[in-house]
Amino acid sequence: MLGDKRTKSARPALPTLPEPGQVVEVRGSTWAVANVQAQGLPRSPADESTAGLSHVIDLQSLDEDRLGEQLSVVWELEVGHTISPPQGLPDVIYAEAFDDPTTLAGFVDAMRWGAVTSADPNRYQAPFWSGVNVEAYQLEPLRRALGAPRTNLLLADDVGLGKTIEAGLVIQELFLRHRARTAVIVCPPSLALKWQDEMREKFGLDFTIVNSDLMAQVRRTHGLHANPFQLFPRVIVSMAWLPQVRAQRLLRDVYAQATNPKTGKRFAFDILVVDEAHHVAPSSPSAAGGRGYAVDTQRTVAVRQLADKCEHRLFLSATPHNGHPESFTALMEMIDPRRFSRGALLDSKALKDVTVRRLKTELSGKGFKKRTVSALDFTPSDGEQESFALLDDIVTKSAKQNGTKPTGDIVTMLLKKRFLSSPFAFGMTLSHYLSSKAARGLSEDDYDDVFGEGQADEEEGLWEQDEAERLRESKGSDPLVAADPGQLESLMEWGLSYESRADSRLDRLIGFLDAVCRPDGKTWSNERVVIFTEYAHTVDWLTRVLRQRGYVEERLSVIQGSTKPEDREYIRSQFTADPAKEPVRVLLATDAAGEGIDLQTHCHRLVNFDIPFNPSRLEQRIGRIDRYGQSEEPQVFHFVPVAGASTYAADMDFMSRIARKIAQVQYDLGSANQVVGEEIQRHFARRTPTKAKAKGVDTNEVINAALAGGMELNSRLTQLEQGYDASRTEMHLDPANLRRVVDTALRINHQSLLVPNHEFAQDTDGEVFELPTLTSGWHDTVRGLDTRLNPGVQRPITFDADAAKGRDDLVYVHLGHPIVQKAQRLLRRSLWSVDSPLNRVTAVVVDDMEESFVAAVTRMVLVGRGGIRLHEEVFLAGVRVKGRRAMAEEKAEAALDKALDREGLALAQPQVRDQLCDLWNVPNAPLRVRLEESMRARADRRHDLVLEQLAKRQDADTQRAHEIFAAFRTNLRDSLAALKAAEDEAQGQLFADPDQQRQWRRDVEAMTRRLEELDDEEAREIGAITDRYADVKPHTTAAAVVFALTRDDAEGWVE
Repeated sequence: MLGDKRTKSARPALPTLPEPGQVVEVRGSTWAVANVQAQGLPRSPADESTAGLSHVIDLQSLDEDRLGEQLSVVWELEVGHTISPPQGLPDVIYAEAFDDPTTLAGFVDAMRWGAVTSADPNRYQAPFWSGVNVEAYQLEPLRRALGAPRTNLLLADDVGLGKTIEAGLVIQELFLRHRARTAVIVCPPSLALKWQDEMREKFGLDFTIVNSDLMAQVRRTHGLHANPFQLFPRVIVSMAWLPQVRAQRLLRDVYAQATNPKTGKRFAFDILVVDEAHHVAPSSPSAAGGRGYAVDTQRTVAVRQLADKCEHRLFLSATPHNGHPESFTALMEMIDPRRFSRGALLDSKALKDVTVRRLKTELSGKGFKKRTVSALDFTPSDGEQESFALLDDIVTKSAKQNGTKPTGDIVTMLLKKRFLSSPFAFGMTLSHYLSSKAARGLSEDDYDDVFGEGQADEEEGLWEQDEAERLRESKGSDPLVAADPGQLESLMEWGLSYESRADSRLDRLIGFLDAVCRPDGKTWSNERVVIFTEYAHTVDWLTRVLRQRGYVEERLSVIQGSTKPEDREYIRSQFTADPAKEPVRVLLATDAAGEGIDLQTHCHRLVNFDIPFNPSRLEQRIGRIDRYGQSEEPQVFHFVPVAGASTYAADMDFMSRIARKIAQVQYDLGSANQVVGEEIQRHFARRTPTKAKAKGVDTNEVINAALAGGMELNSRLTQLEQGYDASRTEMHLDPANLRRVVDTALRINHQSLLVPNHEFAQDTDGEVFELPTLTSGWHDTVRGLDTRLNPGVQRPITFDADAAKGRDDLVYVHLGHPIVQKAQRLLRRSLWSVDSPLNRVTAVVVDDMEESFVAAVTRMVLVGRGGIRLHEEVFLAGVRVKGRRAMAEEKAEAALDKALDREGLALAQPQVRDQLCDLWNVPNAPLRVRLEESMRARADRRHDLVLEQLAKRQDADTQRAHEIFAAFRTNLRDSLAALKAAEDEAQGQLFADPDQQRQWRRDVEAMTRRLEELDDEEAREIGAITDRYADVKPHTTAAAVVFALTRDDAEGWVE
């Protein structure tokens, strides 16, 4: 009996159970209680004398670095949790416990900046959380994204308009509004580092590059079964790695957790961004001998599977249409499967809704210079003309002897294309061709590899890559039978003889480079030139000869497929740095390696050493210098032979005319690949390709109309751009406040404060600071303060955007910068924590104020079902210290802004604070009661207003979803009817190629299935919208009390 008593008395009391809406501290973080549920089974009586129920507590994070995160815990088993006291007004205040007003103002600013709304689609927040100078046109994708329940966009802006910035703004806004937490960026391998740098430097967002190297590292640190897609919320994956077995196995595990759409979690990731999205469209079919049908590649399948598991999708490409409608509709289906289906008819209205495309020519007043296109004339040598004439004779006669079929054209074009790039590339190609064995032979579909439409981003003409593989395979179907013994060997030796010497074109190039880069033959100017070629062998040859002619390593840089991403970014940094500091003057690059690289700083000249058959590649080249931020007139050069009657001169001249037309934007974007392909085929094969004319609506015309551009700049965006400074003021985002928040956070975290750099600041109009030595907890925030050219050397920082404009030796620390984010998190967490260093009360004397007042800085959070934070705002409730009327909200806010947004704030004297305590601390103090009433009344009004906004948003989202599904239903029915009619007319065999026929059949079956499932899908979509806005609960807390006193009142109390 005694033992029982002892046990009973020793048993600890059960922890107090929280209620929904309360704030709790669990596992070192702050959470709002969303739900409390008793478990069905009682705890074991072996543990307690009386069996009791456990409780599962659903929590939603209130920490800024864990946006939207949810956690469920068994409350009775959780260790070290606390329930934060109700955050109302304090009952008692103490004169000696008033906070320093500057410190409290820093806390209030941090809280105010973290308050983000999802209720108002027109209140953009991302521009202020970025370090970019946002143009009005770059906000259009953001406007579209926020106006829809789900973001599905094709950003098809002209090359160089800043699609990366547009995507970053959308990503940032979705994160801020708690509509997304995880993101996946898929891009060409060469752009992964660029994306990582841009997201961190411009938006303060850390992304992890997932590849084989990271996999090895993760396995060492987290075990063999660790999955980086589950470890890191924001990741970057290369298009080349994504379809591989290892990546697919890891993703299957993640997909498995995105359960049946009818229940539970619907998506594996929140946001998907695909850069250079034309690479993931199905490969283009043959353009020869009639109509073909685009077939899915491994890359297409992998990206489609990933897109299906992502809620929001942004695809980026300046050249998204390769001229084949089913390839384009496949791309659009990945972007928005509720509007598009592969192979279906295109709904022009849906396409316009989803596509954002603007051309540089439409953006007047944005500083875009009109590009000039000039010819570099050269005189081909006799040897060059004779060798080309011999090649032409061999391929032409061989094609006739082989039966004059379209595959003979492919051999002609492949060999001539190499010859027109460089004699050395041609010699290397023939060398490989002669030593290879005959293979399967060519089919008409292999035109794709000549025109480069389906080329992988790493394709640059190497023998193991697709284009060369086609040539190898041609030995089986189209051998060069007309060549006399030794002729091919002779041509090969002629080409290889140029290994270390220039041909006539290279001599002309060297003359041009010398005139630009060292006009007196000795002294290097500050001018730079970038040279593009399609083939790695041509780059190697150009490098060797230019080195011999004085373009030593420090003056000439090279980027090609074999260049490591880190080296590529280092070279880019050198080439875009001030020429007075970095000696490099010429950059050689292949198309594959140069894609997506920005070279407009300190370079406005580009030379096309050869002309790719694919117009998109040529436009991508020019876009490296003709882009936002280019201060000079972009100059584009290509080679034109001096008039001559030779075949070589004729073919070179033909390609130069193509280049001029593309560079001067004389082709429509969508039709360029097709039209140019036909022109090239007609010229080189000397035949007219037959093409089946589609009946009814021409889908290409629908696509081209949508991609023709069109500036319908929303007036709201223009207003936002014009009122940018006013908005910054309204958000208290002036440099002094940003600095105050960072300094306050450093102080409470026991770090040294920022160190003014007066010497550097002499060159600028803003204040400049050096960061002190910080402890390890801050190390992630300073990444990116050094550069690739000067690793380990931190650049100074400024909080003034204008001071850092156009400078790379000074870092602009903006609201979204990791340093400010870290400071905000520390201050906000401190504000609500049990052991906060703040008492949340201060008093200041303001000289030019009409009357004394006291204000409650109030925070209201609206949380929806499942803990989704729909809205957060900070507002002020103020009452006069003397008198009974509440102050007008605008007047209170203006007065408090005036009180707290000034430097050198001083705490009121002790006698004044004593008087305020006397007024506040009496039981049922009228001052406190009036302030509580004002706070409650204002909270109720704000709550009703936001609920009204949310209801309107729900209605708009629901209506839009109904319209989208209705239009798609009609589109699918019309498409299936049209396809059935086409099949009947062709008697069931539309395409000669069995792969194409199978792909067409799969598409028709997929459309039929989609039509059958559409009603269920619509119901689920409407249900998800309803859930988002259901059970909205407010959490209102008083963050701080501020007494703002007139000078007369303060002096009266002192006396």
